Amino acid sequence: MSFKEIRLIRLLIWVLVYLVTLFVLIFTLVVPVVKRYKNVNHRYATQKAAYLQAKNEHDTIFDRFRALKSKNRKIIQAFENRWDEKTFLAKAKSYFESVGLKPVDVNESDPHYKVYEINARARMDSPQNFYRFLEALPSIPYVIQADFPIAFRALKQGDQIEGIFRIRVYEEKVFKKESNLSKPSVSKR
Repeated sequence: MSFKEIRLIRLLIWVLVYLVTLFVLIFTLVVPVVKRYKNVNHRYATQKAAYLQAKNEHDTIFDRFRALKSKNRKIIQAFENRWDEKTFLAKAKSYFESVGLKPVDVNESDPHYKVYEINARARMDSPQNFYRFLEALPSIPYVIQADFPIAFRALKQGDQIEGIFRIRVYEEKVFKKESNLSKPSVSKR
């Protein structure tokens, strides 16, 4: 064997050792990292798809909520107003000769609303005044429900009628004002 052949064999052995070392490093370091990357990437893709789906549902519901809130702003503000008997009596006196209110019950079992039940006695010239009052209830700044039965009876003092009916007034318990309803900001990856 010549010196050149020994060098060539040595060179081939070194190349073979280099290639074996390279394959060992690739299979021990690179392949597991690539597998972990694929798993993490797959998890990220599924989480991102779930996030985007939830975000789209949230945005749809939020837009619908905001539209309903703007459409029903007057009703929401009526729930937020505190019950004031004097204001109600002032408005009712424009329809009746005299009005008397007798509180029956204040129901506070609902965690969100107080419900005042009130018996009302009103003197009027004709039943049309009562129906005009019912039509004007939405203009009063409270959420008021007139309950049945409504009893009318003629008074002995001439042409006047007395109406006896029950009303319910709904008032929100919590009076927190939100500063400005806006869409929450979402960070993007």
